[in-house]
Amino acid sequence: MSVVWIWSTGLAFAIIHSALATQYCKNIFYRLGMNPKSYRLAYSILATLLTVLWLGFVHQLPDTTLYRTHGWMNGLMTVVQLAGLGIVVLSLRAIDTSSFLGLSTGPEKQDSFTEHGIYRYVRHPMYSGVMLALLASPVQTVNSLNLFAIIILYFIIGSRFEEQRMQTIHPEYADYQRRVSAFIPRPRAGRAHE
Repeated sequence: MSVVWIWSTGLAFAIIHSALATQYCKNIFYRLGMNPKSYRLAYSILATLLTVLWLGFVHQLPDTTLYRTHGWMNGLMTVVQLAGLGIVVLSLRAIDTSSFLGLSTGPEKQDSFTEHGIYRYVRHPMYSGVMLALLASPVQTVNSLNLFAIIILYFIIGSRFEEQRMQTIHPEYADYQRRVSAFIPRPRAGRAHE
């Protein structure tokens, strides 16, 4: 039954999170007097709150351990997780994090994109880093495996919608998409315009 709860609440989370990110929803709040910076900040706070509530709910569900690594394998998995978190940090350093969270208004529009830093190698390094950290968990349970599956699926599907929006706003994004892979860096020799 835990798996059903995880997938149903995960679906609800994905729908709410995605709906609030649409221009349609943003426009409703803009007409009510909210500016883009305030909306982005409210969105970030709500997304964080919903994530914490969802993870807390999943954590309290009955669970079964699938495996637990020991010794050198535990160390290796921990190193891979830290590498994933490092990728997330590098992705945040390459963007205007304050503007991304809605704490300030950046010099460019909210939906800008960058090809600097780690974004030269992958289009969605935040997603890549989180996926790497989740999959390399030294302890895996039925609930955590299902939770990770939902998150990864959401990242993959969500990135498609995000990229459609970016192509509409930034016509040059299509070229970036052709040159740079979504989640796993391509070998340097295979990349054009480098």
